[in-house]
Amino acid sequence: MTGPIVIIGCGYIGAAVARAGLAAGRHVRVCARSTGRLGPLGELGAEVKYLDAALPKQLPQIMSGMRGGLCLYSVPPIGSIPPGDGPRKAIQAAAGAGIGCFVHLSSSGLYGHDPDDEAWIDDATEIDLHDTAMAGVRTDEDAVRASTHAIRAVILRLAPVYGPGRGVRARLRKGDYRLLDGGDHAISRLHVDDAVQVIFAAEARGPHGATYLCADDEPTTQKAYAAFLCERLGLPMPKSRALLEPGKPRGAHRNRRVRADRMKRELEVTLRYPTYREGEAAIEAAEAAAATAG
Repeated sequence: MTGPIVIIGCGYIGAAVARAGLAAGRHVRVCARSTGRLGPLGELGAEVKYLDAALPKQLPQIMSGMRGGLCLYSVPPIGSIPPGDGPRKAIQAAAGAGIGCFVHLSSSGLYGHDPDDEAWIDDATEIDLHDTAMAGVRTDEDAVRASTHAIRAVILRLAPVYGPGRGVRARLRKGDYRLLDGGDHAISRLHVDDAVQVIFAAEARGPHGATYLCADDEPTTQKAYAAFLCERLGLPMPKSRALLEPGKPRGAHRNRRVRADRMKRELEVTLRYPTYREGEAAIEAAEAAAATAG
């Protein structure tokens, strides 16, 4: 893959995609409302553009000159415009610019806000249509899936993504991580480097209209994962909170045991970090290297 990349809503995952694209010699355009935080990517050679995704009239100019490349859409539902209009307008502009593939980042949290610790979900599992908090995510997906523009569009339902500076490790250090109901609920995850390779695999091989669940191979309980990290970090176990606490809003736990076999099979992905153990070891190595360089 040598075509250009335009990233709409360049946050943690988008920045990782941008760095990988630049390392591969691709032209990368990164777009967000807060362009200041994109400065480090600009220093690496990325083209930095201001974009408010709620103002679709900006999109044709943002997509201009990116023919044959990838548009990565990583923007949460936008409440100030009609439901689904964010990705709908982005796809229209991308198709008009001749971009080859549109990858929409969605969430594996579409299967309900109540814990279901024994069940596994896969690409055949029905999503929860009554979870009002996720209505915007569903609508954005529907808009992508319904596109009839001349562009290939793929949806990736990512499990929570972790990596250097993000995830449970970072929150344990800050002291703001809490176990839910004692930490017995199931969680899945995906290392950011594997999220990047899945995105590029979707660009290369994902068929139009396909939706893929994306996670690593080993779900755990919150408690088991926190215990693993606390032992390595020399930190005490975090406190627990109840899903239902008097006088407080009801908590939600949308994480699940995710089986991502279809992603690996159809997109021909071999995970670099199939479990949290390899992923966390890689984070520690990256932190040690950064400390030595500093």
